[in-house]
Amino acid sequence: MHDPNPCPLPLVRMAQTEDWPAWRDLWRGYCDFYGAAVGDDVTAETWRRCLDTAFPALRCLVAESRAPADQGRVVGFATLLEHPGTWSIAPVGYLEDLFVHPEARRCGVADALMRACAAFGRQAGWAKLYWRTDAANTSAQALYDRLGKRTAWVVYDWVLDGR
Repeated sequence: MHDPNPCPLPLVRMAQTEDWPAWRDLWRGYCDFYGAAVGDDVTAETWRRCLDTAFPALRCLVAESRAPADQGRVVGFATLLEHPGTWSIAPVGYLEDLFVHPEARRCGVADALMRACAAFGRQAGWAKLYWRTDAANTSAQALYDRLGKRTAWVVYDWVLDGR
């Protein structure tokens, strides 16, 4: 008899209040990964919005490990933003953030989160789900290329600092 999969697929579910400490640690790892300085006030407000049912456009899914050593530990998250589209009557979903703890990578966590995001979008009646990633993030792109269609669109950011 061989050992069970040391890397079973995670349980993906909507974030809950008690996930705050785990999410916050993952969020910090995500911000560090991208070299982003996000203040504690913004972090707390992002979390509040993700759980606020009066603010339904922003939602957070978390992935819980099912591995025997980490059973129930939150090892990844995805943040979804719903908005109206101009090319469809149905709303569209933007996957704004996705992060998996380094120790849980290559275990199907990101794939499970992506598929759960798509399922959420289908249930919500979205016309599409779209996202972006850093051009150097080739490991994420390997997954994204399997799930979605790479577009030729170039993304620009214009920071609006009051000028």
